[in-house]
Amino acid sequence: MELRHYLAYGVFFIVVTIESIVAYRRNLKLYKGRDITNNIILGLLTTILMVIGKGTFVAFFTFFKRYALFDIGMVWWSWIVLFFLNELIFYWFHRLSHEIRILWAFHVAHHSSTHYNFSTAVRNNFFIQTFRYVAWAPIAMIGFDPLAIILMDSVAYFFQLFVHTQMIRNLGFLEWFLNTPSHHRVHHGSNPEYIDKNYGAILILWDRLFGTFRKEEETVRFGITRNIDSQSVPNILFHEFIAIGKDIGRSRSLSDALHYIFGHPGWGYSKAGAK
Repeated sequence: MELRHYLAYGVFFIVVTIESIVAYRRNLKLYKGRDITNNIILGLLTTILMVIGKGTFVAFFTFFKRYALFDIGMVWWSWIVLFFLNELIFYWFHRLSHEIRILWAFHVAHHSSTHYNFSTAVRNNFFIQTFRYVAWAPIAMIGFDPLAIILMDSVAYFFQLFVHTQMIRNLGFLEWFLNTPSHHRVHHGSNPEYIDKNYGAILILWDRLFGTFRKEEETVRFGITRNIDSQSVPNILFHEFIAIGKDIGRSRSLSDALHYIFGHPGWGYSKAGAK
């Protein structure tokens, strides 16, 4: 494992430890043993796949760079442009992961806990890494260096570790343009007014521009609209795929079946009789 991964996990365990101690002393029930264990297992699985697949990701972007419109070197201005492009791609990939049910089936693992703390940041379905970088291919085709693309995405991923917390309430003027803990708590809320809001990685500007921003006002109810009964790792990873399969099985038309797969998750839940 590379040095940056050791450093990232070192910081991760430090902030989780500090948050859990503070929460315990304040009698805040932020952590639960089974929940944090699942989060760490899923985080390790994701990291292992990313490390093993790094060469594949680099080769993937290198292939697309062969057809690039420009040859962009690693100069100061290219990092600024790359930062905003990465933010834009992340926003739309994240948004579509909430609006297309088959993508939601991968992403829902991240939202499936009713607890919310720093460890939630690494609660992911590692299988999404097998195709996630397809969304970043256009950046390579513009002409950015493959390693720079992966590094910028890693920076955004690392930043998000620090927004998964209930300990930080408000960051003042930074709330206007950064994706803060307050904004991301809204994103993890199952409150009707908070669903499908605040998709940003580091910035919240794209949400403000595209109309998906919501300010934290009432207490957030963490979890999903249909919380899962079993918190086993296999169920966390696959419960939505199973639900899609069952919905397809009772479809009365090809149109319904396609909607269960590619429609908004809310459409499928409504048709299945969910509240």
